[in-house]
Amino acid sequence: MPAISKCHLNADRFFLEAHVKLRPVDFATEGVFLAGMAHSPKTIAESITQGMAAAGRAAAILSHPQYEAEATIAAVNEDLCDGCAVCINVCEYKALEVIEKTPGKKVVRLNEALCKGCGGCVAACPSGAMEQKGFKNEQILAEIDAALV
Repeated sequence: MPAISKCHLNADRFFLEAHVKLRPVDFATEGVFLAGMAHSPKTIAESITQGMAAAGRAAAILSHPQYEAEATIAAVNEDLCDGCAVCINVCEYKALEVIEKTPGKKVVRLNEALCKGCGGCVAACPSGAMEQKGFKNEQILAEIDAALV
């Protein structure tokens, strides 16, 4: 399965749910659901029940007038960003792209709806332009220093 969908397969080549007990019809990708034989061999009754559960999860999202994404996501400081695109290669959610802000000045743009706040781009950014919302780079470095003492 493509990396953008984050739909993993188990050893038997069936789709793997996000969490077997807490989110049995959800994929790791928010808003994508799983039901029936795509999950594992099931009876028709089990497939119908799981399909109804997936429809219920989808209806819960669609019932709101606006979608609220994860609060802890990355942010780009465009003043520091040099458009090197190192962060793009580590983003498993394809939430980053390079744009030309002004002629000759490229920066990375973040799609906040796709970002899951994993922090991979923050760790990879050589210029320090990527930050995790709610966590300044100085705070994270202070925590690391304290842990190493």
